[in-house]
Amino acid sequence: MTDEPRLRLAEGKRLLDSGELDAATRILAPLTGHPDADLAGEAWLAIGQARYRADDEPGALVAWQNAAAAGGQVAWQGWRAVAEQQVRDGNLDEAIAAYREADRRAPAAERGAIANRIAWLLKETGHDFAARRHFNRARGPYAGYAPYVTWAIIAINVLVFVADGLMGGFNLGLFGGGAGGGGPITAGACGAGSPILSGGVICADGVAAGEWWRIFTSAFLHLGLLHIAFNMYALYLFGPILEQMYGHVEYFILYMLCAAGGSVLTILAAPDQAAAGASGAIFGLFGLAFVVSRRHHVATTRQARAILSQAGTLLVLNLVFTFAIPGISWTGHVGGLLVGVMLGFLLPPQQVETISTMWRGPGGERLRGQMPLALRASIYLFAIALLAIGTYVAVLRVPSFG
Repeated sequence: MTDEPRLRLAEGKRLLDSGELDAATRILAPLTGHPDADLAGEAWLAIGQARYRADDEPGALVAWQNAAAAGGQVAWQGWRAVAEQQVRDGNLDEAIAAYREADRRAPAAERGAIANRIAWLLKETGHDFAARRHFNRARGPYAGYAPYVTWAIIAINVLVFVADGLMGGFNLGLFGGGAGGGGPITAGACGAGSPILSGGVICADGVAAGEWWRIFTSAFLHLGLLHIAFNMYALYLFGPILEQMYGHVEYFILYMLCAAGGSVLTILAAPDQAAAGASGAIFGLFGLAFVVSRRHHVATTRQARAILSQAGTLLVLNLVFTFAIPGISWTGHVGGLLVGVMLGFLLPPQQVETISTMWRGPGGERLRGQMPLALRASIYLFAIALLAIGTYVAVLRVPSFG
């Protein structure tokens, strides 16, 4: 066995992983007095794990206290391990104090999770006001994370609506004589309405003629004042939460795929109609929010939880309206919803903590990491392929192309 400290540390961890607890402790013990604080701290952390796994919880606590006292970059992990052991021992006040020490030393990416644990302990010990403050700090990214993509989408929709109104005349009705959420405009006609409307609505004839952009542009067109108002209000409520969960780029991709889902189902199931509206994307966000909140159990603020909890009710109510009110394009709604549900089921949020990512071992290591980038990319490519196949099938069914 070499005496080189880093190799000794690596060998000790290897023995620990293989279950040779006594051997690991013997090899690591000489490193606890090393002048390198990081090296000593890591050795104490590993010894603490060995003692914990050997059911020597008092010994583990002492080792983790020494890891915290050693200083260096891993001291915060020692304090966190101390706090977790104090929780297991029922010493909640001591656990709060240890978590506070961990919070002061932890990297920025870890502080939200630690603040969340402090908040729950404060709530458990009757300090409700302090608990709320820490909950707000733990969930701070929701308030501090500017939803630039949501704002941009809302701004584009409003600007396009105003421009369309100036060119074709404003309609103050609910759906502008057609229907909301991708409501039909005229049977089989892409050229109805103003130049903006006629050039951007989704219709099978237009897509078959090579105007593929209609699959996306139709989600930025609206047929009446209340039509756009309802859609943008829903986007204002749900968009920022989901944008924080997935990040700006991924959220934009999700939004556009949901919008495309509504368009593709429309040209598949209702090829004789032209339609417009952001409701396909909005329904996709509803479905995404509903599935994510129940399958992945994200850590959110009270306000975000209240909004997410409404997703299921809003889905049911809007689906009832979709099929009960004549003229509304059910294909736009259902197509977006199906895409949102599928992606929400397969893709956990990466930007916030979930129940699965919060679990840690005694040494602070995550028991479950984030989804690999290659797998996430494969899921998006799968969704894009499904939409492309659906578009191809719809185009083949157009009389001049079938």
